[in-house]
Amino acid sequence: MNDHASDHVFAGSVRLRVRGSARVLRHFAAEYGQAAPPAGPTHTGRDDPTPDGAPDVEVAIRFGTRLEPLPGGTLLVGGHKTARWRVALGSPDDVPLRASIVLAGGPPSVTLSLVQGYFVEALVAVALARAGRVALPSAGFAAEDGATVLLGRSGAGKTTLTARALAAGRTVLSDDQVVLDSAGCVWRYPRRLRFYPDIQETAPEAWALLRPGTRAALVRRGRVRRLTHGYIAPSLAVPASEIGGTVEHGALPLRRLVVVDRAAQEDLTATPRDPAWVVEQAGLVLADQRDRLSRDVGGAWAAALDAALAAEQRTLTAALAGVPATEVVVPRAWGARRSVDALDTHLGLTSGRAAPPAEAPPVHAR
Repeated sequence: MNDHASDHVFAGSVRLRVRGSARVLRHFAAEYGQAAPPAGPTHTGRDDPTPDGAPDVEVAIRFGTRLEPLPGGTLLVGGHKTARWRVALGSPDDVPLRASIVLAGGPPSVTLSLVQGYFVEALVAVALARAGRVALPSAGFAAEDGATVLLGRSGAGKTTLTARALAAGRTVLSDDQVVLDSAGCVWRYPRRLRFYPDIQETAPEAWALLRPGTRAALVRRGRVRRLTHGYIAPSLAVPASEIGGTVEHGALPLRRLVVVDRAAQEDLTATPRDPAWVVEQAGLVLADQRDRLSRDVGGAWAAALDAALAAEQRTLTAALAGVPATEVVVPRAWGARRSVDALDTHLGLTSGRAAPPAEAPPVHAR
C-alpha cells in the first residue's frame, strides 16, 4: 500500500486521513483545500509532536483489484454505471474508523468522487456525530447576525442558490453540507461546488464568472448527457473561488433554518415549523445521504449508524431551540429556473430583501 498521506479537518474537530497515490491525494486536496499536517508516524519515519493530531477517520484508496478485509469489519462490493469499487470497513469500534477502498472503471475522477460521497464522507459524518456535531445536507449563507441554513435533498436548488449568492458578492459557507453543533454554531463543509450544465440557465451571472475551461467542461458534460440519454451525467467539481465572493471559514451562530421541498401544488408556500418537525425531516434526509453505506452493512455497523443518527437528532434538537424554522414548498411542475428564481426572491439572497422569517410556532408541553 502506498504510504503517502494527507489530513483534512472538518469543523475544527474531526480529522480525516487519506492514504493513497499522488493522484488520490491531489483529488482530496482539491476537494477539501489545503491539507493539514499529518500526525503520528509518516513516511519519513518521524512522529508529529502534536498530541491532538490523531485522525478520527483513516481511509486508504487505490486503483486495482485485490482487497484484504480489515479485522472485525465487513466487505462491500458495488458500483455505479462505469465505476466499480470494493470497500473493506474496519470495526465501528475502531479508533480511528478505518476503511480500505479499491477502485476500478472510470473516469478516475468520477469514481473517486463517488466513493468520497458514498463512503468517505459517510464515515466522517459518523465521527462528527460522535463528537456532538452533525453534517447536515444544507447550503449555508452568512449575514451580519449569523447564518441562514437551507436544508433539502438533492435537486432542491442549494448549489444554484450558492452560485447566485457568490456571484452577487454574498458570503457563503458551503453549497451542499454544513456542520452544526448543539450550541447552534455552523461551520462550512470544505468541499468544492458541484455544477451541472444547466447552471448556464439557472445562474447566468455565476456562469459568466467561471473560467473558460470550466464552461467548456460543462458544455462537454451536457453533450455527453444528451448522447447517452442521461445515462452518463456527472457533475463538475468547481472551487467557489472561480465565482468570487467570500467563503466563511469560521463558525457562525445559526439564525434561521429553511427546509425546501416539492409538492403537487400551484404556488410556492412558506409554513412555520417547530423544531421537532425539522429534526424529523433532517433525519430522513440524513438517512438517504448514507444509503450506499447503510444498505449493505449489518450487525455492529448497522447499530453504529443508528446510534450516529440518534446522536445527530439530539444535536439538532438542542441547536434548533429558539431558531425560526420554515418549510418552503415549491410546485413540482415548475422548471429549474422558475423554482430557483422563486427561492432566491423568498430568501433575498441576491436582492438583499428576504421575506421576513416566520415566527416559530409555540411548543406545547405534553
